[in-house]
Amino acid sequence: MWYVLNVYTVAASSTAGSDPGSARRLGQASIGLSIAGVVIIVIIVTIVVISVPYSSSSFSSCSYTYLGTCYRYKKYVDTFDYCSGERSGNYCYYD
Repeated sequence: MWYVLNVYTVAASSTAGSDPGSARRLGQASIGLSIAGVVIIVIIVTIVVISVPYSSSSFSSCSYTYLGTCYRYKKYVDTFDYCSGERSGNYCYYD
């Protein structure tokens, strides 16, 4: 059994190296796929870099302003309710 496996191994390795046309085509396909992978990565990185400023600007938008300061939230509070931000009448402005 061991002898049969060694014969097949030798036959497979000798036929793989004896076909230069096939090896050349596989090499060219490998180079083409590598170039395509690099191009795809460059496109993805470009899209991410362009989209990050637009997504981060939505987080810093002003929903409410009080005395010239920007706040994201405005909550109705009673007279004795706690306010962690700026109180104006019955409203609390905070981030």
